[in-house]
Amino acid sequence: MLFGNGFKNNWVLAAAVAAIVSACISQSVLAGSITGWGLNDYGQATAPGGTDFTAISGGAYHGLALKQDGSIVGWGKDFFGKATPPAGNDFVAIAAGSDHSLALKADGSIVGWGGNGFGQADPCAGTDYVAITAGSYYSLALKADGSIIGWGWNGYGQATPPAGYTYVAVAAGGGHSLAIAECHYALVGDMNNDCKVDFRDFALMAANWLIDCNLNPGNPACISE
Repeated sequence: MLFGNGFKNNWVLAAAVAAIVSACISQSVLAGSITGWGLNDYGQATAPGGTDFTAISGGAYHGLALKQDGSIVGWGKDFFGKATPPAGNDFVAIAAGSDHSLALKADGSIVGWGGNGFGQADPCAGTDYVAITAGSYYSLALKADGSIIGWGWNGYGQATPPAGYTYVAVAAGGGHSLAIAECHYALVGDMNNDCKVDFRDFALMAANWLIDCNLNPGNPACISE
């Protein structure tokens, strides 16, 4: 699902991974460590050391990382304080935008910090959010009921998501936004409700092929109707 009309002369990609800096969490020798590369004039590609990171997000000249203990670290250009996250260890997701940052807390609420010229760092109240994303001067959040809300700069309609759909993922860019809609079709053989029949469905069928729920109703594969 696409909404918004694009962003002319977009010099930043303020989504999950910025165009001006890239980072990855290593799963090889130093599991849980961060590697950065690319433009590094503000230290944005020089990630902090450690092997206890679980999530990362790159913004415009700054980076954020979520640690195993639920705390957040930031680095790079700290304009507007966007690279200085709030204290606490109850965070479960992070999003770095162009000049602001967001974090999702374990209770389903959102906190924002950094530049707030368009209200992009001032999230809506509530505790029913499951995902967040920060773009160029605006933000989006996915709610538990599958709806999306947006706030901040809305010059191209990028902060006004379409209604009438149930979404499962959302992403904010420069002047446009994207979302994945929930499957609304029933497919024969679709065991995991992902709108397709593939080897994952075959694996589920094979794993549960010889289970008789009449004889063993307590089996986890048996779902009462």
